[in-house]
Amino acid sequence: MTQPTISSLLQPMVAQIHRRVFTDRFEAFNDCEAGFRLARAMHDHAAFIAIAIDYGLVIDQHGYPDASISILYEALQLAQSYHLFQDEARLLNVIGRAVYTRAEYRRAMQAWAHCLEVAALADDQVSWTWAKLGIAQIYDALNDNHTAVILLRQAEARGRPLGDDMLLLNILLNLGVNLYHIADLPAALSVYQESLQLAERLQHLDDLGEILFRIAEVELAQHNIAAALQHLDEAQRICEQSHHMWALANIHGVRAQALAEQAKLQEALLEVAVGIDYATRSGSAHIQMRLLELQSTLAERNQDASLTLAAYKAAMALREQISPHDYRQQLTELEDLAGLRPSPGRILLELANHPQLEHCELAALAQLLCETACQIMPKVLARYAAFEPDLQQFSVIFGQVELERLALPPRLLNSLRQGEMTVAHNAQHHQLTWECYERLFQARQVLSVLIVPLRLNESLYGALLIEHPGSIKNWSVDEVQQANQLAIIGTRALANIERQIFQADIARLNAKLQQSNTELEQRVVERTLELQKAMAHLVESEKLASLGNLVAGFAHELNTPLGTTLTAASTLLEKNREILGAVNEGAMKRSLLMQYLDESSMIAELVERNARRASNLIANLKQVAVDTASSKRRDFDLRQVIEETIAAQAVNLRHKNVRIENRIPAGLQLLSYPGALEQIISNFIHNSLVHAFTPEQEGQIVLDGRMLNAQQIELSYRDNGCGIPDAIKKRVFDPFFTTRFGHGGSGLGLYLVYSLVNGTLGGVLELQDAPAGGVWFSLRLPVEAPAEQGAHGSLYSGS
Repeated sequence: MTQPTISSLLQPMVAQIHRRVFTDRFEAFNDCEAGFRLARAMHDHAAFIAIAIDYGLVIDQHGYPDASISILYEALQLAQSYHLFQDEARLLNVIGRAVYTRAEYRRAMQAWAHCLEVAALADDQVSWTWAKLGIAQIYDALNDNHTAVILLRQAEARGRPLGDDMLLLNILLNLGVNLYHIADLPAALSVYQESLQLAERLQHLDDLGEILFRIAEVELAQHNIAAALQHLDEAQRICEQSHHMWALANIHGVRAQALAEQAKLQEALLEVAVGIDYATRSGSAHIQMRLLELQSTLAERNQDASLTLAAYKAAMALREQISPHDYRQQLTELEDLAGLRPSPGRILLELANHPQLEHCELAALAQLLCETACQIMPKVLARYAAFEPDLQQFSVIFGQVELERLALPPRLLNSLRQGEMTVAHNAQHHQLTWECYERLFQARQVLSVLIVPLRLNESLYGALLIEHPGSIKNWSVDEVQQANQLAIIGTRALANIERQIFQADIARLNAKLQQSNTELEQRVVERTLELQKAMAHLVESEKLASLGNLVAGFAHELNTPLGTTLTAASTLLEKNREILGAVNEGAMKRSLLMQYLDESSMIAELVERNARRASNLIANLKQVAVDTASSKRRDFDLRQVIEETIAAQAVNLRHKNVRIENRIPAGLQLLSYPGALEQIISNFIHNSLVHAFTPEQEGQIVLDGRMLNAQQIELSYRDNGCGIPDAIKKRVFDPFFTTRFGHGGSGLGLYLVYSLVNGTLGGVLELQDAPAGGVWFSLRLPVEAPAEQGAHGSLYSGS
């Protein structure tokens, strides 16, 4: 995805906001609000993200309200959608700071822990160190200052080499605070002095004001009240100029303590009241709580019982609200154990084990998912929509909506296809949902939505829409995980539904296949009868009366297409049994079914092709030249039989520039079938004359032989022609394979040779690699051929 850039129109505003963040928070806040409106109108996502990072530093002007934090989440979802990991880490940092200041420590810890992961992914050492600093602040707020000091020292070690003065300033400032709380006052003062120098160099007024009141705290602890009051006055002047309300709350609290040291209790109570007002306006609950506790103590010393009790009650109420022991979480766990109100985890576990998921229809599954979503996430609406690939849109299966179909923008649809959940804290301005917001969500006042894809075998089947009406909801990590778990459960149920559909389809296909098998077997029987009648007619024909031996040979060759047909039928039956076995074992998959259908189609085509081939062979039988040789086994000299065969080829060699050499030594006696051997050599010579040589080429054919042992001889046939291409060498002995189809070649020549050598003569025929080019056939023949074999008629046709 292309990363966005800030438009030229908004670049000056973004730069101005960044300058004002640390000098005038009030104006920076107003500038941010205006910048957001322009960025949304222009869909300038880069500007929106940049402004939000600075906005998180100034929203204390309005007490960290929910609306402001929602804007930070809106920017976060934009950064995540563009995979801007560095900006995502920075936004997680400011979100952590905002919710930390509101004393929402659990959310702050989640934000900063996530920031550590994203910063590591982006190799952003600065953001990683900021997150480490934030986690240390949580330990500070929980009064575990020793742990906070350890974490801050780690952040300092990582941060100093980075050369980021602002980062180092914040680390040292927080380190000084925790050193002060563990009463290491000299170390705290030393750290504050270095922080002061950094703040002056950066010209950060708000940091200057905070450091000065922190120094005043140390001076007050050292009973140097005059110096403390002087630093507090200077800090107040600076913080009022920069509108740093959180710091002003602390300044008035420290001044109240200094006045109390001077026994000026009435003045101290006035100061602490002002501090409480600033803390309330800035949304700093933990500062407000500490100031109320101080007010209660001062009122007690001033013998004001009414104010003492009121301040104490208010402080305790705040303490309960920001207690590190999450009361609501504890209550949820107790209700779950007691069975009064099951937790989301228990609800999801029960759904995962629901028996209805094993055998349910899509409508029932959609209802289960939607009802569960509403149960584990209060105040949400849910609907389920099934994806229709042909229409490229969704049809609503469950959920009270006016629209029966949902057409999503292409980018959102592609995201769902890739299995990505859409987490829209603000659906009106989310990158993937703003285009369809008015059409799909506005009328129902839905402001936040989770769109969870349900995919099976990498295909989109549907989407679960979890919607929050009435107000913006910043979806928590827990809620996103719960939605993802719902999708996992739904996907498992979809697999069961698909399996049931496949089983029904397989049953229907099985019935059709059985019918096809019956029809196929009948066709094979009919074709066989036709072939038998044709052969009988050939035998009885006066023209072919002398070809009695050929009929037997021809019938032998017909066994190939017919055998192929019967083998194909048997294979089809075996595939049928395999697919039934897969169904019965529950191992049926869509890919297995598709493979079965492809293979059955191929087998049916093979049967039809071979039946037609057999039929054509009978029709063209009259075109095949025939020569019948003796079929009797007798003793003969190999050289002599070869000489006679070569002599018989004199007519064919008359107009050819080809010379045949017989290098077979005399005396190689065989008890075999000379007729079959003559047919073999004749077919070899015929193929060489047709395929091996060009008209002007001087060709040579050499026959050689030798005894391998007492039981076996080797006969070699070679020519120096063009040879046989490597691509077809494995097929030269296949029946009906020819390179001269349509030009007189039937493809039976070498196949018959192979059959005679391996069958009648009881030998082995191999096509060897000829080092000097040409062709080389090697025949290993027994000295005594099998007595039970008979010779077949020959077909002189090209291979």
